[in-house]
Amino acid sequence: MKKKSLKTLALAALLAASVSVGMSAPALAAEAPAPSVVNVTGYAEQEVAPDTAYITVGMESTDANAQKARTDNNTVMNNVTNAVKLMGVSKDDMKTTGFSMQPNYNDKGKIVSYTVTNNLSIRVTDFDLIPRIIEKAGDAGANRVTNMRFTNEHADTVKTNLIKEAVHNGRQAAEAAAMAAGGQLGKVKEINISGSSSAYSHNYAPMALRAVKMADSEATPVEAGTNTLSESVSMTFYIL
Repeated sequence: MKKKSLKTLALAALLAASVSVGMSAPALAAEAPAPSVVNVTGYAEQEVAPDTAYITVGMESTDANAQKARTDNNTVMNNVTNAVKLMGVSKDDMKTTGFSMQPNYNDKGKIVSYTVTNNLSIRVTDFDLIPRIIEKAGDAGANRVTNMRFTNEHADTVKTNLIKEAVHNGRQAAEAAAMAAGGQLGKVKEINISGSSSAYSHNYAPMALRAVKMADSEATPVEAGTNTLSESVSMTFYIL
């Protein structure tokens, strides 16, 4: 009987110890302090000359007959397209945008005419072509320059260098913060990259091409300016 009692007591003690250890593990985990971290943002930017321009020229025609309004518009835009092709611009660099045909009503709600609008977006890398494109488009009958936009389509190297600079700037800020807090900077926990490229743009009034046609001796002044490329890096570091 004594041996059985001893075995029973030993088993009970073992179970009690197991329960004690199992219950104390979460408590110990909860008491463990979370690692300290520092969140910083590194930023870098650079002014660069644009390498690509997009010019949008178009035609707005109105006629009492819907078919005639559309036909007149198509004729002009075909002439514009052909004129631009003769200047060496590939058809792959031209795209029709913003085509629409809208009825016009009088004060009694009756349709009195139709207005057809058609725009052609032209991509060029030779900026010297821009004044000539505007002039030739006007000669072909276009009466609108709705947008001119300069951008950077070949700036991968610049962006890569900006990311490196932004990371360097962010790390310096994190090291300063860690030292000020009495610690040392540890490894990176998380990093997120975001970039932006602002595009220089200028909107021309619909009368701009008509003015160009009247002043044959003067080329439309075009200044490409510069674009600001930037990269922003958000980082989280451990503090030791």
